[in-house]
Amino acid sequence: MAELVGGALLNVLFDRLASQEVVDFFKGKKSTVKLGELESELHSAGLLLNDAEEKLIKDPKVRKWLDNLKEAVYDADDLVYKIKTRALEKQGKSSFTTKVKNFLPTTSFEKEMKGEIDEIVEKLKRLRNDNPGLRRVEKQELPERLPTPLVKESEVYGRDADKEAIIKLLLSDDASGGDNLSVIPIVGMGGIGKTTLAQLVFHDERVKNNFNCKEWFTVEHGKVDCLKLMKTIIKRLEHGDCKTEEPLYLQQKLRETLSGKKFLFVFDDVWDDDRQKWDLLKCSLTSGLHGSKILVTTRSTNVASNMKTGQPIQYDLKEVSYDDGWLLFSKYARIDANSDEYLDDLQVIGRDIVRKCNGLPLAIKSLASLLAHERNKEKWGNILKNDIWDLYEKKSIDILPALWWSYYYLPSHLKSCFAYCALIPKSSITRKEKIILLWMAEDLLNSTSNGSMEEFGEECFQDLISRSFFQVGEDESTFVMHDLMHDLANFVSGEFCLASDDSNCSSCSPKVRHLSYVGVDLEKFEALYKAKGLRTFIMLYRGNSSFQMKHLLEPLLRRRSCLRVLTLYNWNIAKLPDAIGDLKYLKYLELSGAGLHEIPETICSLYNLQTLMLDECTVLTRLPANIGNLINLRHLFLPYSFKEMPLQIGKLTSLYTLNRFAVGPENGSASIKQLKELQNLHGTLEISGLENVACVKDDLGTVLKDKKFLRKLTLLWNFCHRAHGAQKEKEVLGALKVHANLKELSIWWYPGTDFPNLVGDHLFSNIVTLSLYVCLNCSVLPPLGQLSSLKHLKIESLRGVKEINSEFYYSSAGSSASGTKPFRSLETLCFEHLRLLEKWSFMEGEAEGGVFPRLKELRLIDCTKLKSLPGCFPSLRILDTHYCRQILPIVPRGQQMDVAFPSLETLKISECYGDELLVQGGLPTSLKEISLEWCGSLTALDNCFECLTSLEKLHISHCYRMRCLPKELPASLSDLTIIDCDSLTPRLKRETGEDWPIIAHIPNVTIEPNLDVEEEDDPNNPYEPNLDDEEEDDPNNPYDDSNEL
Repeated sequence: MAELVGGALLNVLFDRLASQEVVDFFKGKKSTVKLGELESELHSAGLLLNDAEEKLIKDPKVRKWLDNLKEAVYDADDLVYKIKTRALEKQGKSSFTTKVKNFLPTTSFEKEMKGEIDEIVEKLKRLRNDNPGLRRVEKQELPERLPTPLVKESEVYGRDADKEAIIKLLLSDDASGGDNLSVIPIVGMGGIGKTTLAQLVFHDERVKNNFNCKEWFTVEHGKVDCLKLMKTIIKRLEHGDCKTEEPLYLQQKLRETLSGKKFLFVFDDVWDDDRQKWDLLKCSLTSGLHGSKILVTTRSTNVASNMKTGQPIQYDLKEVSYDDGWLLFSKYARIDANSDEYLDDLQVIGRDIVRKCNGLPLAIKSLASLLAHERNKEKWGNILKNDIWDLYEKKSIDILPALWWSYYYLPSHLKSCFAYCALIPKSSITRKEKIILLWMAEDLLNSTSNGSMEEFGEECFQDLISRSFFQVGEDESTFVMHDLMHDLANFVSGEFCLASDDSNCSSCSPKVRHLSYVGVDLEKFEALYKAKGLRTFIMLYRGNSSFQMKHLLEPLLRRRSCLRVLTLYNWNIAKLPDAIGDLKYLKYLELSGAGLHEIPETICSLYNLQTLMLDECTVLTRLPANIGNLINLRHLFLPYSFKEMPLQIGKLTSLYTLNRFAVGPENGSASIKQLKELQNLHGTLEISGLENVACVKDDLGTVLKDKKFLRKLTLLWNFCHRAHGAQKEKEVLGALKVHANLKELSIWWYPGTDFPNLVGDHLFSNIVTLSLYVCLNCSVLPPLGQLSSLKHLKIESLRGVKEINSEFYYSSAGSSASGTKPFRSLETLCFEHLRLLEKWSFMEGEAEGGVFPRLKELRLIDCTKLKSLPGCFPSLRILDTHYCRQILPIVPRGQQMDVAFPSLETLKISECYGDELLVQGGLPTSLKEISLEWCGSLTALDNCFECLTSLEKLHISHCYRMRCLPKELPASLSDLTIIDCDSLTPRLKRETGEDWPIIAHIPNVTIEPNLDVEEEDDPNNPYEPNLDDEEEDDPNNPYDDSNEL
């Protein structure tokens, strides 16, 4: 809890007090003395924080004292922030000073500030004098970590597989990296059982017999003192003291000591990720025999990465299963896990407690030990309902040490970032980008390095991931917090951070500074008005009452002058009150998903605003005219509905993120040339409305060329735009030069008839991903084969393309004589809705692996006239065809699939009505999975299936003409699924079916007969192949080939 008032916030405060603006504002005035007195008292308070933090979990008086100190520091920060803002305005550094509401006269302002300073200083003095026996600590003293107690194997559950996996690694003689030493890190969050697992392995007889030297080292405070550790190893092995401190001598001595020994060292609970220290230590440990090992337990993936040798070996330890957790709980709670004695009371509650522990052995063991001497059902129920940290505060359980010390050893800035995450609702998935921007708005990212705040925020985020405080979500852009980690964040942030919902919003403390709310009942939220110093208000409203929203919002804006962060996500409100402009300290404003029709002009007076999120505001089409006043704006997120940009957009030169730039008509909106001024843009940019570019000669080449931080670019024309000057559109696209650092390019609704030559421009040489969507006038694919870095290519709805030939592989400037293989880096290729495509051929002489040498995945979707594929994809792993009606057989007659696709592992064919047989010849023996769906003409599978010795899965669905299986299926087949294959299903009836002997050996068989009544030759059957039918023209369908523009 100390940390939101500790190092990070105090450092920000000191920086503000020392800033030139504040110093100059009070220069020569009596208030300068008062500011010095405030700084002195804050410094004195900071010296008590380290001791207070250590005693926080032991003494309730310390917690109360810290609450009061934290409140005073927040007040001081608000005061100094107010002074600095006033100073900037007085100096005229804000471009909009004359437009904003007048402040109090200078003398009145100074008098008001002097009174507030006096009040805060007096409060700090009282806290200093009345502190509960705290010591002044200049430098944090880390407590001694006690040696880890031995563990009994009979008291461990659910780690048998983990133990065997680690032992297998230890007994392996493959010393990675070419030397005699391998390092095996066990990585996992605090309390998950890394040390316990290491002890089980360490004392196993097989391990004892494999190593003639075994030692366990608990790394003190997690920090690696190389000299001290080397001396300890020598002392242990030679049974004598080593008094020298000379590094070279110690290295040599340790090498001599380990020579001829096959050793196993365990370094337990390592935090230090200083690579130089590890390199020095590892260099001293390589003299042992081949097969020597170091086993490391750590919460940090950085430590694991730095310690690994050669090929990466890292063991990620997961939570135990619920069943194993229940056995562990029963052991320590002293109840019979299989008994019915407490089935209706204690067992039921105990099982719920195990679920709450989420597979963390330490949490389960600690709670079970507490309950072992208690048989009162009511008390068990209270524990189930109460927060684990509340129990620990009462010294009732010992779960906190593992997680507490994890937090305690964090650097100051990470403590603040983590504690702030108490705002995040439990079990929610959060975007990494969003939490970094919130940290930034709360001044938690003040790095001393030369990098940006965003880069430092990324470092902090990755550090918290590596230390297991966060867990990566569904992808690397999101994260989740384990419930126990969320409880820890709640504990350390105290009353000042609250994640509320309809069940607890009425308990909002007047001290709360950071508040989030998820719910629908805004009437319960009157308690919000108690929080006079609110800095963060995140409202994730799930109702739809616009009246309730307005009723809450207006008084919120009137009373919240200290707000730095305001999120009104998914609010059903058409217009914001003009009072939004009075939140002059606001740095982060999120209105995503709101029903806003317009943004009030008063928002342009938010001088401090860094982040403005308007994405998902689907009816919002423009920004206020004076948006250029927001000179501190760094992140602007706009909705897809945007039609034009204001003329002042070019003044936002601090922009770091701009997701979308809409080129509007010339009159009254910004031209694309305004983008030239925004040189600091990072990440992703989408440019829409390119049909509105009036003049190609307007130096378009410089608009994007210098944007070295952009990685992804999307270019869009209006789909409804009827291009009469196709040459002009081609010139616009050709004139937009990009920086060579660009990695991903997407083009939508390009109305030209052909593409400019991207290959001839070296600026495109580093493009990794390229997508072309709905370019309806194009009849020829662009020459992309010589894009040397291209790995992923998708081409969709180029409706005029009938043939893929040499123009696709080589530009007019190049030829096959150049010797460069076309698409030499391409790994994935997708053709979708190329409904006129009939022929796809390689160039003569390129069939033997010269084209697509690295292509691993090929997807063909709705290429209805394509009859076959080229004959050689040497590296292809996945082939997926959907609605390619005529593509069976896959390769032209006379060729073999096993020759064309020698590496194929997955074959998926859906809605194809070509040949009666899947192939005319052999399938690749490398196949592991085959899926066939809605293949209306398919009557049988080729007998070559019996030769597919790697096949594991076979899925056949809605192939209603399929009459029988091959005579034999491979023994490797483990999963067979047959769904709605009417002619085949009766033959597969268990025991009696004619084809049952063919599938009887397969472990997992799923057969689902079609229960619907089918009529013969049903003309309405959508899956009956009728290739002569003409589809009705749809003038609004971009995929309709008959649609003329």
